[in-house]
Amino acid sequence: MTHKSSLLFLITIFSMAPFIGRGFQSPPSLDHNFQEMVQSALDSLYNEDEDFGGATLGIVLPNGASHAFAVGYADMDTKAPMRPDHMMLGGSTGKIFVSAAIMQQIEQKNIELDKDIQYYLGDKKWFDRIQNHKSITIRNLMQHSSGISRYVFTERFLSDVAKDPDRFWTPQELLSYVFDLPPLFEAGTDFSYSDTNYIILALVLEEVTGKTLYEYVDSNILAPYRLKNVQPQLSRKIPNLPTGYNGTKDPFYPGTVTKNGVYQYNLQFEWAGGGYVVNVLDLAKAGKLIYENQIFKADLMPEFLKGIDAKELGGQWGLGVHVSQIEGVTTYGHSGFFPGYITNMVYFPRSKVGIAFQVNVSDRERLGLYRKLTQLVPRINKLALGHQE
Repeated sequence: MTHKSSLLFLITIFSMAPFIGRGFQSPPSLDHNFQEMVQSALDSLYNEDEDFGGATLGIVLPNGASHAFAVGYADMDTKAPMRPDHMMLGGSTGKIFVSAAIMQQIEQKNIELDKDIQYYLGDKKWFDRIQNHKSITIRNLMQHSSGISRYVFTERFLSDVAKDPDRFWTPQELLSYVFDLPPLFEAGTDFSYSDTNYIILALVLEEVTGKTLYEYVDSNILAPYRLKNVQPQLSRKIPNLPTGYNGTKDPFYPGTVTKNGVYQYNLQFEWAGGGYVVNVLDLAKAGKLIYENQIFKADLMPEFLKGIDAKELGGQWGLGVHVSQIEGVTTYGHSGFFPGYITNMVYFPRSKVGIAFQVNVSDRERLGLYRKLTQLVPRINKLALGHQE
């Protein structure tokens, strides 16, 4: 899930070798001097007076050498330090696993990119209550050009999620919040980011594979490529989750969003809209795997990257990938927001460097560390380039 205002802020500001996969070998270690340079740059961003929590950052170089870093606090009250191995809510970055799974099924010819989704889901009792249901294609869902609204911003959902913090949500229940609404626009004619698109995509995936979303992603992406620190968020309690801090005026998740390691609401409802707890190192590795054709064949990459105008978000939106520019350099990636946590994953195709970072403060008035990290990313890419030479 992403907050609308925060997503606008987030996205406008910013060969994994086969040893990761089935033929696993130990990757080379990241040069100690390079580690010191990155940690020093990260430490220089932290200002105790700014009250901005902590951050983790993961880097993967072209040869597979990788390392994770941390700065600041996992809990500002106890002063518990943030650790490089901490995992946080990845928000919408979890969509990269859904889109990669769909691309695998397109490769296997079980799903067709430009086929109407009624071919896959048209026999469901609820199907004709979805906006633009007769004209939406798989491509429309992946590119957010379906014209379908965001269920998370409907008043009824915001009310219902607060009534029962432990409620378990089915995909159909999530979709019900946009049933019978007028479409935002005709399918394929515009762009509007919507988590609901990925709820429907996951239902298509489950229909054609006979597996649940989490089963499929685990058996076809996470396990084969040893991404052990990417895990489904299935309840309110996530072990060792750093405390998350949101704005006190947020009507949905005000203030500190975790108490004694328990989140305010059942995190399970995000599902295919994000739905994963991640560590930055595995997230950076996942980006490299996807964008360097390890997850699906290279001949599908042109379609994957072919985007439409992402409007106010900037850049182009492909099939689950944001193609944008950072200081004039092309990047692929995805950002994510879940109240209390902000995540960004960036891949530089020219240098083949993958970087991901997370912070545990999403209060828009306390985003100093996040802004500085965003500015640091292109510097780290340049450091990596120099390190390779």
